[in-house]
Amino acid sequence: MLKYLVSGLIIAAIFSVDSSNAQTGNYPIPRNWQKALENRTRTTNGLPGERYWQNRAKYQLNAALSVKKSMLKGQGTITYFNNSPDTLDRLVFNLYQDIFRKGNSRDWDLGTDDLHDGTKILSLKWNERSVDPKDQTKVNRLGTKLIVRPGMKIAPGDSVKIETQWELPVPSKRTVRMGRYSDTVIFVAYWYPQIAVYDDIDGWDMISYGGSVEFYNDFNDYDVKIDAPKPYVVWATGELQNASQIFSNEVLSRLITARSSESVMRILDAEDYKGNKVFRKGASKTYHFIAKSVPDFSFGVGLSLVWDAVSVSIDNKGGHILASAVYPKGARHWDKVAKFSQLSIEYMSKTMPGIAFPYPQMTTMHNGKGAGGMETPMMAINGAPSSESGNFSLTFHEIAHTFMPFYMGTNEKKYAWMDEGWATLWPHKLTDSLFPAGNYIANLMRGYEQAAGNENDLPPMIPNQFMAANYSALRLGSYVRPAAAYYFLEQTLGIETFATALRYYMNTWHDKHPIPLDFFSAFEKVADTDLKWFFGPWFYDRAHPDLCLRKITPENQIVVENIGGLPLPVNIKITFADDSIEEIGLNADVWRSGQKTLLVPLSRKLPVREAELGNLLIPDVNRRDNKLIIID
Repeated sequence: MLKYLVSGLIIAAIFSVDSSNAQTGNYPIPRNWQKALENRTRTTNGLPGERYWQNRAKYQLNAALSVKKSMLKGQGTITYFNNSPDTLDRLVFNLYQDIFRKGNSRDWDLGTDDLHDGTKILSLKWNERSVDPKDQTKVNRLGTKLIVRPGMKIAPGDSVKIETQWELPVPSKRTVRMGRYSDTVIFVAYWYPQIAVYDDIDGWDMISYGGSVEFYNDFNDYDVKIDAPKPYVVWATGELQNASQIFSNEVLSRLITARSSESVMRILDAEDYKGNKVFRKGASKTYHFIAKSVPDFSFGVGLSLVWDAVSVSIDNKGGHILASAVYPKGARHWDKVAKFSQLSIEYMSKTMPGIAFPYPQMTTMHNGKGAGGMETPMMAINGAPSSESGNFSLTFHEIAHTFMPFYMGTNEKKYAWMDEGWATLWPHKLTDSLFPAGNYIANLMRGYEQAAGNENDLPPMIPNQFMAANYSALRLGSYVRPAAAYYFLEQTLGIETFATALRYYMNTWHDKHPIPLDFFSAFEKVADTDLKWFFGPWFYDRAHPDLCLRKITPENQIVVENIGGLPLPVNIKITFADDSIEEIGLNADVWRSGQKTLLVPLSRKLPVREAELGNLLIPDVNRRDNKLIIID
């Protein structure tokens, strides 16, 4: 058998235009983006504008959790800094748990068990002046938003201090990304009045939370104290400041050892709880955590849970962080989750994306269910998939959100593909190397192939809040389709250029709020070429994967037609009359010029017996036209 492997770059040179004179910046520009360009807060070259700005806040929060009553009481002082050029006459708060507020709209039926009257704001002060939360001339609600207009303003460069007290029920029947999963596992997220993002694109973020679309936050500092009933243990975003006032010397010693151990250490197990070895005598019931420059804060509370921990190397300079797994004894595959976390974090830190993990610790808790996963900064709450490979990829996926969106500050409410696509793609190489029978990337492509081209295959550039009513469309446009796009973009640019472009984009927009144009432009800048031919069909158009073999010309050229319009790789296996075989592999850039038909010359003039297009890693909605059999 004779094989010929044809480089996609060589063929691309034959069939595509010279990109050295390519022009960038020719994407559709919505009016709100155009305004930002005119104000010089954004550019079309992948860099923030000279007048780019971003607001931020400092949160000092106190939480008291009653497990028995499934109730949380909170008190907080928030200092909000207006770095914008605008004078603000209001503050908009996210009250995400108002998804359970009676009368609010939701993306699916939550039943009635956990519905309530909304987050109860008990008191509110604006720069020491009391504001009556019931005064609808100054305070009102819109969906999951609390809008406060006290008649005072925040000038550019100024700040305001907000003091508030509140309480809210913790859901226990319909846990949407948080709640009381059982008497032993409670995960508390989206639990405090959080000031919404005010940015240069939309002003105040007024997208309400209906359950499907996720979140968009500024980078804030958190100083949080949490009271939980003994003998519950608390894990949270940030670093615990008073471990020595809570845990026994034996537990503290294990934690110290785990911070430098590349082998998984057991910090707590059932015997510790039974032997009263967890807490020091007279232990404080208040856990004090501090986290700097993070987009959110959550915490988990557990009773008699196993706690595994391990040190993770995140760079070549001796940097390490602590990865933990917290779960009920006997949870399926969870004795491996700390190791899975270590492998995932080290891979992302050193390989892809190749940026050191930005936080000092990462904790993954088990929710007691068979599936599901949700990320918050330094915390994740996951189920237990039936397969070990599924558990590994889920662990990886949720931790990957540390980089996208938390490291980047992207707007998940509008463009979840800017984070979910990466978190879906990045696990594939490590998962397939550790669990080859799981066929991670092949399954991803098969899933995309089965759904692509249907009515709910909407372009990812349609803002997510408009897909919220159809979760299958949201999932396809946010996870599967963009992950496939990134996969083929890496093949097209080459691993080195792709990785360089990704790191350039991430380092440029770290701790900021990039929009899709910033992502597209950053990649074009590093690749030094116009990529509209790729990004347009994948993200803007209703294109789908459908290539076909049309015919073989008398000149021994194979005619490939791009019916669906997506720029995809072209792989063809040709069997000649003498049983010799030629395999042609072309990258997606053969479609650079936007043509629908491709002529692929064969290197030999022998008669062709059979030609077959594609493979399992290239999605195609109609494989019936991927084979030509020439009958003598």
